[in-house]
Amino acid sequence: MKRNKVLKILAAILAVVLISGILLITNAFVGNPISAKIAQRAVKNYVREKYSFLDLELEKPVYNFKDGSYVTWAKSKTSIDTKFSINYRDGEVYYDSYEFDVLDMHNTLRRLEDEYTLVVRKILEEELAYKDNATRVMYDKSEYEGAKNILKLDMGFDRSLPLNSRVSISIKNVENVSLENISEILADVHRVFMDNECYFQEYGLYIGDSDTVVTIYGVTPENIESGQLLDLLQQAKDYRDDIVLEKNGDKMDDGRGITVFIKTK
Repeated sequence: MKRNKVLKILAAILAVVLISGILLITNAFVGNPISAKIAQRAVKNYVREKYSFLDLELEKPVYNFKDGSYVTWAKSKTSIDTKFSINYRDGEVYYDSYEFDVLDMHNTLRRLEDEYTLVVRKILEEELAYKDNATRVMYDKSEYEGAKNILKLDMGFDRSLPLNSRVSISIKNVENVSLENISEILADVHRVFMDNECYFQEYGLYIGDSDTVVTIYGVTPENIESGQLLDLLQQAKDYRDDIVLEKNGDKMDDGRGITVFIKTK
């Protein structure tokens, strides 16, 4: 009887230790409900005092285990570009990204990138039959500095905006990934983009078949229109092949700004 009683006590102690350990680990990664409630209340008061002029909705705080803070996203009910994060830690709100994301037009620029991306994906699918392509449009990072002088909050997408942009084209399951075929693909892509008034300062391409993946960076419209693109791609490849590279496939270019990286599976 005594032995059974001791075993039960030990089992109970072990259960408490295990549960406590689980709770500690859980709190370390997702926070705890009480702290989350406190953060939620503090953020609500902060918004009421500082951003009462905005029609905001607050999402539930999310715990950031990296720095022990709670992050709440505030989003406008009426403005698509008015959304920003609010950070709470150690009893106070210590940061919000309103100025960076909203006033400096980073949200607007990112949204326009997303909308432009959808446009070019549709063009490649409908005009060149590249279905399920993962093409992406990006405005140059340098444009972020002066974007607020050009952009307006919640403005509609306009592909003729005077902002430098580049396009990264991703096409999978291509039968022929030779540089000759790639040069023709880039020429076709450039042509249909020009026909649709989509102008980019730089082209990148990720293309692959079952055995080989080719990644290309730094191709300009001038490279394509010169009629010498195949030669330029070959020179970039030869230059890379002649260099003793670092491990992990570091990139090299040919001195003209074009990078060709070929990986065999």
